[in-house]
Amino acid sequence: MMQLFQTFLGMGVIVLAAVLLSRSRATIPWRAVGMAFAGQAALGALFLHVEWASRLLGAVTYLAKILEQSTVQGTAFVFGYIGGGTAPFEVLPGSSSFVFAFQILPVVLVVGAISALLVHWRVLGPVVATGAWILRKTIGVTSPVGFAAVANAFLGMIEAPLLIKPYLARLHPNELFTVMAVGMSTVAGGTAIVISGIVADDPQIFGNVITATLMNVLGAIGIAMILFPSVPETGAGGQDVRIASPYRSSMEALVTGTTDGAKIFLSVVSLLIVFIALVAMIDAMLGLVHDELSLTKIFGVIFAPITWLLGIGAQEAVAAGEILGAKVAVNELVAYTALAESGGELSAHTRFVLTFALCGFGNFGSVAILIGGLSAMAPERFKEIVGFGLWALVAAFLTNCLTAAIASAIG
Repeated sequence: MMQLFQTFLGMGVIVLAAVLLSRSRATIPWRAVGMAFAGQAALGALFLHVEWASRLLGAVTYLAKILEQSTVQGTAFVFGYIGGGTAPFEVLPGSSSFVFAFQILPVVLVVGAISALLVHWRVLGPVVATGAWILRKTIGVTSPVGFAAVANAFLGMIEAPLLIKPYLARLHPNELFTVMAVGMSTVAGGTAIVISGIVADDPQIFGNVITATLMNVLGAIGIAMILFPSVPETGAGGQDVRIASPYRSSMEALVTGTTDGAKIFLSVVSLLIVFIALVAMIDAMLGLVHDELSLTKIFGVIFAPITWLLGIGAQEAVAAGEILGAKVAVNELVAYTALAESGGELSAHTRFVLTFALCGFGNFGSVAILIGGLSAMAPERFKEIVGFGLWALVAAFLTNCLTAAIASAIG
C-alpha cells in the first residue's frame, strides 16, 4: 500500500513539475496529454501482464540474443580473446578477459547495417508509418512528428529525425521540440541489446528495456505537449510522410549502415572515456574536501527523494539515486553498469524500477550530440535547436521517471 502511495504521489509530482515549467499553461491540450499518458500506462500493463505480449517480447529477446551471439563471432575473429574468443591463458578466479569496447559495443555496427537494409527493403518504413498513423488518430500529433517518434523506438535520436529531414525546416517550434524530447527519452534498438549484455544476470532486461522505450515514446509526447503546448496544424504538419530508400542497392545499404554504426561506436567510446575521466577528476577534487565525498554520493542525496517517489524504499533511495545520477551526469550505459554491479545490494523491485528509470538517452553528453545532429540536418533552425537542448533533457528526465513510476505501480 505504501509503495502504491509513493508511486501515485510521484506521478502527480512529475506532471505538476511539467505544468509549472510549461511555457503556456492555459493552452495545454489536456485531452491529448491524457490520451498519451493513458497509452503509456496501457503499454506497460500490456507487456508486463498480458501473456501473448510477454511471449512476443520473449521472441524479440531471443532474436536479440542471436544477434548478440552472432556479433561475438565477428569480434572474436577480428580481435581474438579480447573480442570474446577463447583466452590463450588461464583466467584466474576474480579476474576477467572482458573488454567492454570489443565485446559489448560492436553490436551497434551490426544493428546499423541491419537497420539500413530494413529501410532499403521497405520493411521498417511501413511499420513506422503505421505507428505514426495510430498516434495521429489517437493523440493528434502531426505525421512528421509521429513518424520520428515511432522511429525512435527502433533507431537512435539522430537516425530517427533523418527519416523526416525534408520536413524539419517547416516544423512548428513545438513539433521540433517534441521530436527532440522523444529522442532523448528513448534508447535505440542497438543500445537495448548493449544494455542486455551489460545486465546479463537479468533474463528480463531486454524485454523491460523495450517496454520502457515504447512507453517513453508516448510519455515524452505527453510531457512535451505540457512544456510546449501544441498549436493548430501549420507548416509541414498536415503532410503525410513519404520515405524513399536513400540507397541504390542492398550492398550500399549494408556498407553505409555499417559505416554509420562505426561512427556511433567511436562516438560512444570517446564520450565514455571523456565523461568517466571527468567524473574521476571531480571525485579527486572533492576528495580534497573530504575523503568520502564523491559526485555519486552527492547525486545519491539529491536524487534520493525522486527515487522514493518512484516506489523505491527509503533504505535504498540514496543508493538508487546514485545510479540515477550517473545516468544524467554521464550516460545510460554507465548507469546500467552500476546497476549490474549492485548485485544483491538492491532489492529485485528497486532493480526493476531503475531498469525503467534509466532507459533513455537523456544526459548532458546527448544534448550536445542531439544539437549537433539536428543542426546539421536543419541549419536554419540552429538557434531553436540550441534553445530546446536543455529543455529536451528536462522532458526526457520527467518522462523516464513517469515511466518508472507507472512500471513500479503495475509491475
